[in-house]
Amino acid sequence: MIGKKQLSKIGIGTWGYGGLDKADPNNDDEKQIEAIVYSLNKGLNFVEICNWYAEGKAVELFKKALDSWEKRIDDIFLSISLYQHRNPTLSDVQNEFEYLQKMFGVTCFDNVVVTFSGLKVWGQRETFNYLDLLLKNNNTRYVSITNSNLEMIKIFKNTFGDRMFGHELTYSFEIRENGDAGIIDYCNKNNIKNVVWQPLRRNKTALRNWELLVELAKKYSKTQNQIILGWLVAKGFLPLVKSEDPRHIDENINSVSFKLETSDIKKLNNFRPPNWKTPKIDWNKTGDGVSVSQLPTIFDEEYGKQI
Repeated sequence: MIGKKQLSKIGIGTWGYGGLDKADPNNDDEKQIEAIVYSLNKGLNFVEICNWYAEGKAVELFKKALDSWEKRIDDIFLSISLYQHRNPTLSDVQNEFEYLQKMFGVTCFDNVVVTFSGLKVWGQRETFNYLDLLLKNNNTRYVSITNSNLEMIKIFKNTFGDRMFGHELTYSFEIRENGDAGIIDYCNKNNIKNVVWQPLRRNKTALRNWELLVELAKKYSKTQNQIILGWLVAKGFLPLVKSEDPRHIDENINSVSFKLETSDIKKLNNFRPPNWKTPKIDWNKTGDGVSVSQLPTIFDEEYGKQI
Protein backbone atom coordinates (compact mmCIF):
# COMPACT_ATOMS: atom_id res chain seq x y z
CA MET A 1 0.00 0.00 0.00
CA ILE A 2 1.21 3.49 -0.79
CA GLY A 3 1.37 6.30 1.75
CA LYS A 4 0.07 9.87 1.64
CA LYS A 5 3.45 11.25 0.57
CA GLN A 6 3.52 8.92 -2.44
CA LEU A 7 0.26 10.13 -3.95
CA SER A 8 0.24 11.57 -7.44
CA LYS A 9 -0.50 15.29 -7.52
CA ILE A 10 -3.58 14.65 -9.63
CA GLY A 11 -6.07 11.83 -9.11
CA ILE A 12 -8.49 9.89 -11.27
CA GLY A 13 -12.17 10.65 -10.84
CA THR A 14 -14.55 8.04 -12.23
CA TRP A 15 -17.77 10.06 -12.54
CA GLY A 16 -18.60 9.92 -16.24
CA TYR A 17 -17.26 6.44 -16.90
CA GLY A 18 -20.07 4.17 -18.05
CA GLY A 19 -22.57 7.01 -18.04
CA LEU A 20 -23.57 9.58 -15.43
CA ASP A 21 -26.11 8.74 -12.73
CA LYS A 22 -27.58 6.18 -15.15
CA ALA A 23 -25.64 3.63 -17.17
CA ASP A 24 -25.27 4.62 -20.83
CA PRO A 25 -26.19 1.67 -23.10
CA ASN A 26 -24.18 3.29 -25.92
CA ASN A 27 -21.09 3.85 -23.82
CA ASP A 28 -17.71 3.08 -25.43
CA ASP A 29 -16.51 0.75 -22.68
CA GLU A 30 -13.25 -0.27 -24.33
CA LYS A 31 -12.18 3.30 -24.97
CA GLN A 32 -12.77 4.20 -21.32
CA ILE A 33 -10.99 1.10 -20.03
CA GLU A 34 -7.99 1.96 -22.20
CA ALA A 35 -8.06 5.55 -20.89
CA ILE A 36 -8.01 4.36 -17.28
CA VAL A 37 -5.09 2.01 -17.96
CA TYR A 38 -3.27 4.83 -19.75
CA SER A 39 -3.78 7.11 -16.74
CA LEU A 40 -2.51 4.45 -14.36
CA ASN A 41 0.53 3.80 -16.54
CA LYS A 42 1.25 7.52 -16.53
CA GLY A 43 1.54 7.44 -12.74
CA LEU A 44 -1.86 8.66 -11.53
CA ASN A 45 -2.23 6.53 -8.40
CA PHE A 46 -5.12 8.12 -6.48
CA VAL A 47 -8.50 6.79 -7.64
CA GLU A 48 -11.96 7.61 -6.34
CA ILE A 49 -14.74 5.15 -7.15
CA CYS A 50 -18.43 5.02 -6.24
CA ASN A 51 -20.88 2.21 -6.92
CA TRP A 52 -23.65 4.76 -7.54
CA TYR A 53 -21.93 6.20 -10.63
CA ALA A 54 -23.63 4.91 -13.78
CA GLU A 55 -25.55 2.41 -11.64
CA GLY A 56 -22.33 0.58 -10.79
CA LYS A 57 -20.92 0.48 -14.31
CA ALA A 58 -18.13 2.97 -13.50
CA VAL A 59 -16.80 0.58 -10.86
CA GLU A 60 -17.07 -2.36 -13.24
CA LEU A 61 -15.08 -0.53 -15.92
CA PHE A 62 -12.42 0.46 -13.46
CA LYS A 63 -12.10 -3.13 -12.26
CA LYS A 64 -11.68 -4.32 -15.86
CA ALA A 65 -8.98 -1.69 -16.36
CA LEU A 66 -7.28 -2.79 -13.16
CA ASP A 67 -7.36 -6.42 -14.27
CA SER A 68 -5.57 -5.54 -17.50
CA TRP A 69 -3.02 -3.29 -15.79
CA GLU A 70 0.52 -4.57 -15.41
CA LYS A 71 0.76 -3.65 -11.73
CA ARG A 72 -1.25 -4.48 -8.60
CA ILE A 73 -4.03 -2.85 -6.63
CA ASP A 74 -1.47 -2.16 -3.87
CA ASP A 75 0.23 0.25 -6.27
CA ILE A 76 -2.70 2.67 -6.10
CA PHE A 77 -4.55 4.51 -3.35
CA LEU A 78 -8.15 3.38 -3.77
CA SER A 79 -10.78 5.61 -2.21
CA ILE A 80 -14.39 4.37 -2.21
CA SER A 81 -17.37 6.68 -1.74
CA LEU A 82 -20.50 5.29 -0.10
CA TYR A 83 -23.56 7.28 -1.13
CA GLN A 84 -27.06 7.24 0.31
CA HIS A 85 -28.83 7.29 -3.07
CA ARG A 86 -29.26 3.51 -3.26
CA ASN A 87 -28.45 2.78 0.37
CA PRO A 88 -31.28 3.94 2.66
CA THR A 89 -29.81 2.11 5.68
CA LEU A 90 -26.36 1.31 7.02
CA SER A 91 -27.12 -2.35 6.42
CA ASP A 92 -27.42 -1.47 2.73
CA VAL A 93 -24.14 0.42 2.99
CA GLN A 94 -22.45 -2.63 4.48
CA ASN A 95 -23.84 -4.84 1.72
CA GLU A 96 -22.38 -2.49 -0.89
CA PHE A 97 -19.07 -2.39 0.97
CA GLU A 98 -18.87 -6.18 1.03
CA TYR A 99 -19.76 -6.27 -2.68
CA LEU A 100 -16.82 -3.96 -3.43
CA GLN A 101 -14.51 -6.00 -1.21
CA LYS A 102 -15.42 -9.13 -3.16
CA MET A 103 -15.14 -7.39 -6.52
CA PHE A 104 -11.63 -6.09 -5.85
CA GLY A 105 -10.51 -9.08 -3.81
CA VAL A 106 -9.44 -7.03 -0.80
CA THR A 107 -10.36 -6.80 2.86
CA CYS A 108 -9.00 -3.28 3.33
CA PHE A 109 -9.48 -0.17 1.21
CA ASP A 110 -7.26 2.88 1.52
CA ASN A 111 -10.05 5.34 2.21
CA VAL A 112 -13.82 5.25 2.76
CA VAL A 113 -15.80 8.41 2.05
CA VAL A 114 -19.30 9.21 3.28
CA THR A 115 -21.40 12.18 2.28
CA PHE A 116 -22.68 14.84 4.63
CA SER A 117 -26.14 14.06 3.21
CA GLY A 118 -25.60 10.42 4.12
CA LEU A 119 -25.09 11.36 7.76
CA LYS A 120 -28.52 12.97 7.67
CA VAL A 121 -30.08 9.74 6.35
CA TRP A 122 -28.18 7.17 8.42
CA GLY A 123 -27.67 9.20 11.60
CA GLN A 124 -24.44 10.88 12.63
CA ARG A 125 -23.68 8.70 15.65
CA GLU A 126 -24.61 5.49 13.84
CA THR A 127 -22.48 6.40 10.81
CA PHE A 128 -19.49 7.32 12.99
CA ASN A 129 -19.81 4.00 14.81
CA TYR A 130 -19.89 2.20 11.47
CA LEU A 131 -16.77 3.98 10.21
CA ASP A 132 -15.00 3.34 13.50
CA LEU A 133 -15.79 -0.36 13.14
CA LEU A 134 -14.33 -0.40 9.62
CA LEU A 135 -11.16 1.18 10.98
CA LYS A 136 -10.90 -1.19 13.93
CA ASN A 137 -11.45 -4.22 11.69
CA ASN A 138 -8.77 -3.00 9.26
CA ASN A 139 -11.32 -2.70 6.48
CA THR A 140 -10.06 0.80 5.68
CA ARG A 141 -6.95 2.79 6.48
CA TYR A 142 -8.67 6.20 6.49
CA VAL A 143 -12.11 7.78 6.45
CA SER A 144 -13.30 10.99 4.80
CA ILE A 145 -16.36 13.11 4.25
CA THR A 146 -17.62 14.97 1.18
CA ASN A 147 -19.62 18.15 0.54
CA SER A 148 -19.74 19.06 4.21
CA ASN A 149 -20.03 22.28 6.15
CA LEU A 150 -17.23 23.47 8.43
CA GLU A 151 -18.96 22.44 11.64
CA MET A 152 -19.27 18.80 10.60
CA ILE A 153 -15.70 18.69 9.30
CA LYS A 154 -14.52 19.78 12.75
CA ILE A 155 -16.66 17.11 14.42
CA PHE A 156 -15.37 14.50 11.96
CA LYS A 157 -11.77 15.51 12.65
CA ASN A 158 -12.28 15.50 16.42
CA THR A 159 -13.81 12.03 16.17
CA PHE A 160 -11.30 10.33 13.87
CA GLY A 161 -8.15 12.39 14.34
CA ASP A 162 -5.26 11.28 12.13
CA ARG A 163 -7.47 8.55 10.64
CA MET A 164 -9.34 11.28 8.72
CA PHE A 165 -7.81 11.53 5.26
CA GLY A 166 -9.68 14.32 3.58
CA HIS A 167 -12.71 16.31 2.57
CA GLU A 168 -13.98 16.03 -1.01
CA LEU A 169 -15.36 19.32 -2.21
CA THR A 170 -16.03 21.60 -5.14
CA TYR A 171 -13.47 24.34 -5.69
CA SER A 172 -12.46 25.88 -9.00
CA PHE A 173 -11.51 29.09 -10.74
CA GLU A 174 -15.06 30.42 -10.34
CA ILE A 175 -16.42 28.44 -7.39
CA ARG A 176 -14.75 29.61 -4.15
CA GLU A 177 -17.56 29.31 -1.62
CA ASN A 178 -15.89 26.50 0.34
CA GLY A 179 -12.86 28.72 0.76
CA ASP A 180 -14.94 31.73 1.79
CA ALA A 181 -16.61 29.55 4.45
CA GLY A 182 -13.23 28.80 6.08
CA ILE A 183 -13.25 25.14 5.08
CA ILE A 184 -10.04 25.23 3.04
CA ASP A 185 -8.00 26.97 5.73
CA TYR A 186 -9.24 24.64 8.47
CA CYS A 187 -8.40 21.55 6.44
CA ASN A 188 -4.95 22.87 5.54
CA LYS A 189 -4.17 23.62 9.18
CA ASN A 190 -5.39 20.21 10.37
CA ASN A 191 -3.73 17.85 7.87
CA ILE A 192 -6.99 17.17 6.03
CA LYS A 193 -6.53 16.76 2.29
CA ASN A 194 -8.71 18.97 0.11
CA VAL A 195 -9.76 16.58 -2.67
CA VAL A 196 -11.40 18.58 -5.46
CA TRP A 197 -13.95 17.18 -7.88
CA GLN A 198 -14.87 19.04 -11.08
CA PRO A 199 -11.80 21.31 -10.85
CA LEU A 200 -12.28 22.26 -14.52
CA ARG A 201 -16.08 22.23 -14.42
CA ARG A 202 -16.00 19.71 -17.29
CA ASN A 203 -14.14 22.25 -19.45
CA LYS A 204 -16.84 24.89 -18.96
CA THR A 205 -14.40 27.26 -17.27
CA ALA A 206 -11.98 27.29 -20.21
CA LEU A 207 -14.87 27.88 -22.62
CA ARG A 208 -15.59 31.18 -20.89
CA ASN A 209 -12.08 32.49 -21.73
CA TRP A 210 -11.63 34.53 -18.59
CA GLU A 211 -9.10 37.27 -19.27
CA LEU A 212 -6.72 36.21 -16.48
CA LEU A 213 -6.64 32.58 -17.63
CA VAL A 214 -6.07 33.61 -21.25
CA GLU A 215 -3.24 35.88 -20.14
CA LEU A 216 -1.51 33.24 -17.99
CA ALA A 217 -1.99 30.49 -20.57
CA LYS A 218 -0.15 32.66 -23.08
CA LYS A 219 2.57 33.61 -20.60
CA TYR A 220 3.40 30.01 -19.66
CA SER A 221 2.59 28.46 -23.07
CA LYS A 222 0.03 26.22 -21.39
CA THR A 223 -3.69 25.63 -21.77
CA GLN A 224 -6.18 27.32 -19.49
CA ASN A 225 -6.98 23.95 -17.90
CA GLN A 226 -3.29 23.42 -17.16
CA ILE A 227 -3.13 26.81 -15.46
CA ILE A 228 -6.12 25.88 -13.28
CA LEU A 229 -4.75 22.46 -12.32
CA GLY A 230 -1.25 23.85 -11.73
CA TRP A 231 -2.72 26.51 -9.46
CA LEU A 232 -4.80 24.03 -7.46
CA VAL A 233 -1.84 21.69 -6.98
CA ALA A 234 0.32 24.65 -5.91
CA LYS A 235 -2.29 25.36 -3.22
CA GLY A 236 -1.99 21.78 -1.93
CA PHE A 237 -5.24 20.48 -3.39
CA LEU A 238 -5.66 17.02 -4.90
CA PRO A 239 -7.80 17.59 -8.03
CA LEU A 240 -9.65 14.65 -9.57
CA VAL A 241 -9.80 14.55 -13.36
CA LYS A 242 -11.53 12.25 -15.82
CA SER A 243 -10.66 11.96 -19.49
CA GLU A 244 -11.04 9.40 -22.27
CA ASP A 245 -8.47 11.00 -24.59
CA PRO A 246 -4.75 10.24 -24.07
CA ARG A 247 -3.92 13.75 -25.29
CA HIS A 248 -6.08 15.29 -22.57
CA ILE A 249 -4.68 12.91 -19.98
CA ASP A 250 -1.18 14.03 -20.94
CA GLU A 251 -2.33 17.64 -20.83
CA ASN A 252 -3.64 17.17 -17.29
CA ILE A 253 -0.48 15.42 -16.12
CA ASN A 254 1.76 18.08 -17.66
CA SER A 255 -0.07 20.75 -15.66
CA VAL A 256 2.27 19.93 -12.76
CA SER A 257 5.42 20.09 -14.90
CA PHE A 258 5.80 23.86 -14.51
CA LYS A 259 5.74 26.29 -11.62
CA LEU A 260 3.53 29.33 -11.40
CA GLU A 261 5.16 32.50 -10.12
CA THR A 262 4.05 33.60 -6.67
CA SER A 263 2.58 36.80 -8.09
CA ASP A 264 0.45 34.83 -10.53
CA ILE A 265 -0.77 32.47 -7.82
CA LYS A 266 -1.83 35.56 -5.91
CA LYS A 267 -3.73 36.86 -8.94
CA LEU A 268 -5.50 33.53 -9.28
CA ASN A 269 -6.28 33.45 -5.57
CA ASN A 270 -7.77 36.95 -5.69
CA PHE A 271 -9.92 36.38 -8.76
CA ARG A 272 -13.68 36.40 -8.43
CA PRO A 273 -16.17 36.41 -11.32
CA PRO A 274 -17.18 40.07 -11.75
CA ASN A 275 -20.54 40.83 -10.17
CA TRP A 276 -21.04 37.20 -9.09
CA LYS A 277 -23.47 36.94 -6.19
CA THR A 278 -23.52 33.56 -4.51
CA PRO A 279 -27.04 32.15 -4.17
CA LYS A 280 -28.12 31.19 -0.68
CA ILE A 281 -26.15 28.08 0.30
CA ASP A 282 -27.88 25.28 2.16
CA TRP A 283 -24.88 24.40 4.32
CA ASN A 284 -26.95 22.34 6.76
CA LYS A 285 -28.88 20.25 4.21
CA THR A 286 -32.25 21.57 5.37
CA GLY A 287 -33.62 22.23 1.90
CA ASP A 288 -33.40 25.99 2.36
CA GLY A 289 -31.13 27.20 -0.42
CA VAL A 290 -28.75 25.63 -2.92
CA SER A 291 -26.37 22.82 -2.00
CA VAL A 292 -22.76 23.94 -2.45
CA SER A 293 -22.25 20.81 -4.56
CA GLN A 294 -24.70 22.19 -7.14
CA LEU A 295 -22.67 25.34 -7.84
CA PRO A 296 -20.45 23.94 -10.63
CA THR A 297 -23.56 22.83 -12.50
CA ILE A 298 -25.70 25.94 -12.05
CA PHE A 299 -22.95 28.56 -12.20
CA ASP A 300 -23.26 29.44 -15.89
CA GLU A 301 -27.03 29.80 -15.78
CA GLU A 302 -26.99 31.78 -12.54
CA TYR A 303 -24.14 34.00 -13.67
CA GLY A 304 -25.93 34.67 -16.93
CA LYS A 305 -28.85 36.07 -14.95
CA GLN A 306 -26.59 38.37 -12.95
CA ILE A 307 -24.54 40.05 -15.66
